Amino acid sequence: MKKSIFSTMALLLATVAGCSSTPASTGACATVTCSMNQFCDAASGACKTASACTGVSCGAGTVCDGTDGSATAGMCVAETCGATQCTGGQVCNQATLTCVKPGVPALSSLIDRMGRPAVNTALSNPFDVYPLPVGQGESSDITKNRYNHDGNAAGWVAAWTPAISLNLALLDGLDNVCTNQFAYNTPAGTNYGTLAGVLADDRLLVNTTKTTCTQYLGVETQSATDCGGRTLSEDVIDVTYSAIGIGALTGVSDGIAQTNVPTANFPFFKP
Repeated sequence: MKKSIFSTMALLLATVAGCSSTPASTGACATVTCSMNQFCDAASGACKTASACTGVSCGAGTVCDGTDGSATAGMCVAETCGATQCTGGQVCNQATLTCVKPGVPALSSLIDRMGRPAVNTALSNPFDVYPLPVGQGESSDITKNRYNHDGNAAGWVAAWTPAISLNLALLDGLDNVCTNQFAYNTPAGTNYGTLAGVLADDRLLVNTTKTTCTQYLGVETQSATDCGGRTLSEDVIDVTYSAIGIGALTGVSDGIAQTNVPTANFPFFKP
């Protein structure tokens, strides 16, 4: 449900939204600023148009060809994985260059992370374009599985900040105002990197010296009084959407009213 709500909103608005999508980088893109609807190719440092595949939804075993100048740019073409064409509904796992069934984890592996709901859905690869360049990215489901399977907490920031930075830029313009997300370009030169790094470190932080716990991401947003964490009475999806859309903790809703607030005592359910 959350995935479909986010995808509908994002796909409808991202074509007219989106700010400069150059993620913070120490490589070829470190000093490159691309215009709207473009991305910086990490391999060459060149700005390339990212709009050919915007809004194009391809079925399993196919990908959108976003190659500049290609006769099939913006069209669904057969997906190849190395030298192998994926068939039978399989998709390419870019990490291993093997064709796999979507959504099937290995046995005895970590299958999910739930520290901060919606971060994976909204920011890891919602448009099927990451890793770059556009048209050569893996499917969103494969990226989400890699994110959920990643049990190396110490490496989360390094591994996921580039992807999250890119998608923060795409979503920043949903309110028609660029650069108004939390901590944009603080410190100077980081662009979306600071917020992306915070979100990539996908675990809940709790200040045990505080006794008031009413603000989701209270510690991350440096609340002086709140313990942070995530209580059952907080609409964490709305907070996340507001933070990445308008740089506030309220103001953007997923359209689902929280009419049945949990009870204060175990088992925390209402009819």
